[in-house]
Amino acid sequence: MSDKVLRIGVTAGVNPTAAAVMKAELLGVAARAGVRIEVISTGEELRQDATDKKTMEADRRIAALRQTTALQAMGCDEVIVPDVRIDPVRRELQAELEVPVVSIYDGLAALGSRRIGVLGYAVSADFVLSRAAEGSTVVLTPEAVMESFSQLQNAETGLRRQGMTAEHRERFVAAARALVAAGADLLVPACTQMARFANVLKEEGLPVLDILADTAVRAVTKPLARLGKPFKVGLIGGLGPAATVDLYDKIVKATPAKTDQEHIKLVVEQNPQTPDRTACLLGQGDDPTFALYGMAMKLEADDCDAVIVPCNTAHAFMPYVERHLSIPCINMQKAALEEIQAKLGKEARIGLLATRGTVQSRIYAEKAEAMGLPMFVPDEERQDRVMAAIYGPEGARAGFTDGVCRDDLMSGVEYLVRTYDCNCLILGCTELPLILDESDAFPVAGKSVMMIDPTAALARKVVKIALEKNKAAGR
Repeated sequence: MSDKVLRIGVTAGVNPTAAAVMKAELLGVAARAGVRIEVISTGEELRQDATDKKTMEADRRIAALRQTTALQAMGCDEVIVPDVRIDPVRRELQAELEVPVVSIYDGLAALGSRRIGVLGYAVSADFVLSRAAEGSTVVLTPEAVMESFSQLQNAETGLRRQGMTAEHRERFVAAARALVAAGADLLVPACTQMARFANVLKEEGLPVLDILADTAVRAVTKPLARLGKPFKVGLIGGLGPAATVDLYDKIVKATPAKTDQEHIKLVVEQNPQTPDRTACLLGQGDDPTFALYGMAMKLEADDCDAVIVPCNTAHAFMPYVERHLSIPCINMQKAALEEIQAKLGKEARIGLLATRGTVQSRIYAEKAEAMGLPMFVPDEERQDRVMAAIYGPEGARAGFTDGVCRDDLMSGVEYLVRTYDCNCLILGCTELPLILDESDAFPVAGKSVMMIDPTAALARKVVKIALEKNKAAGR
């Protein structure tokens, strides 16, 4: 007997009576196979106040997700939802989980091509057939048998509430015999309560697939591997709101997706009340560290794998925040500098256009120095004009993207190119790409220079990391 304990979760609240049978089957199989297991179940009950079938079905599915999620958090190696109505949507349920969900119909195909008699109609005969081996067929259910199934599946007087009474047994066995007489060589339950009493048909020598017992055997003797986690990005938002939307938009546009489902998981924690980062760095405002860490902490608790920040200046505070996180911050400045280095190599001469707070914090300069990339900034006069392009009455934050703000920004651009022979310029504030577009060949002072938007560079890096992680996880 192995020392490892296999932890199997069973959602007891979705279908309690079937869950009891499943737990007994699991323990029996484990004892016979010499496998150490621990069966863990959830106690949350299915809501009973739905007034229509669609709501009832939605309640059942949400209960399945709630309970499997809880079992995953409890450390289960695999989970079983002993309810036939969930199996047709198991793939959608599995997409929300890392713990594998054991299908209760996966053993059917292994039995080869069969003529199937379907017991009940909680799931369709077409679904049962879809899980069978190629060449299998479904025997037409006689009308009298369908009437018996209707009585056995009745919510108040059927198997669920009354159990296997003598009357129900007679009806159940007769229906099964009728299907065999109609040509079935295998009986497959399409009703959880009939699956629960498959042993009754076994006792009568009828060819029934006991889907609950079969599921227990597969779960214990052939446990499924845990799935990789889909990569999830947490966006620290509100710095400012428009910059948050801009980064999200650029991530969407950078993703090579043809359908909604091919995009990456992302959650935004928005706090526009975060104190101004530039004002704090210049000694003129409140500290935004509390707000930044508060957002990052919530994103970490939301199971994000990394955080990103749409504000250049906020990155001056992120090293202090990141020290207290278990997940990394994908750095905007590093993303931009890596792209510059990849395109220009040792020939790069970088000019930085940014807020005075960003320039003084040296969040770009220190990284550039570490990478061996020369970086230059405007003189005081041009830096004032760059600030005006951002914060001035006709600046980007006031809603302007041309005219005075463009002239102000271009004064800094021309100064860096003429004075320092820069061949690459970083638009180091999220408002600046609203005035000048990112370009590999921006004409200025008789030269063609690279103009890079750090937000776009960050978006490209986020997408690259997410797609690589998802591929490695099999997602």
